[in-house]
Amino acid sequence: MPDSLLGRLRAATIVCPDFDLATRAYRDFLDYRLAEQGRIDDALAAAWGSPRAGGARYQWLVPASGADVGIRLIESSAPETFKPYSALGWNALEIAVADCDRAVARLAAGPFRVVGAPQDLGFSDGALRAGQVVGPCGEVLYLTEIRRQVPGFALPAAECLVDRPFIVILHTPDADAALDGYHGRFGNIRTQTFQFPVDFMAEYQGLPKDHPYTLGTLALDGGGYFEIDTAPAHIPRRHAEEGGLPPGIAMVTVESQTAGQGLRPAGSLYAGASTNRITGAAGEWLELIARSG
Repeated sequence: MPDSLLGRLRAATIVCPDFDLATRAYRDFLDYRLAEQGRIDDALAAAWGSPRAGGARYQWLVPASGADVGIRLIESSAPETFKPYSALGWNALEIAVADCDRAVARLAAGPFRVVGAPQDLGFSDGALRAGQVVGPCGEVLYLTEIRRQVPGFALPAAECLVDRPFIVILHTPDADAALDGYHGRFGNIRTQTFQFPVDFMAEYQGLPKDHPYTLGTLALDGGGYFEIDTAPAHIPRRHAEEGGLPPGIAMVTVESQTAGQGLRPAGSLYAGASTNRITGAAGEWLELIARSG
């Protein structure tokens, strides 16, 4: 087993066909703060395997709590309408909120569409309350109020109304195989898979609302997790235009001792560390930032 782990979750990168709408949405309705903005460096775009992303506008946004886990919005150079849960790969972000009902209502007042009304999550015995919205780029946000800890997990309590992302949801052909793959490569602790209906996801995928999805989690440092779901057989791989970024949630950035000696991009997200991008079994893009210790 490798002695290096995937570390802290740092960012989810969302491709934005309407960049101005998306940046206003996250800043005005999530109250995310601008940590950095500019244009994607050509060398970084090339390192991603997406040379067409070079020169694209971006904003790196972090929550008002001051957490250094946030969302990077990148303007798409070739806009593509992306529908939720329409392809394998990263499909949703789970964000810690102080009050689920208030957070859902606030986002619903902007360019976010509610697909799951706030409700207590039955498996948590009242510890968690969550609602779901679709954002302006086809991304799904789970807004989760953590009232108390769930046994076996270390979840981050929100320090402002809409705080940091702490879970990213991955759609794969086989959740158990994907969990084994990440565990075997990086050594991170995985759970056993279980079945759970996700009615709004099933509706997008043309399935009965009570369709049982097979899913499990992989633990990251700092209270972060990958949730890995088994997609229905008819869900295709995500298409990225030649030289471009995948639509929707294009990649997830995580600290890792396995990042190696790659490019050292400028900017506060990287803080002088080297980075590499790898591709998972479902075609998902994972950006690794080198960490020490």
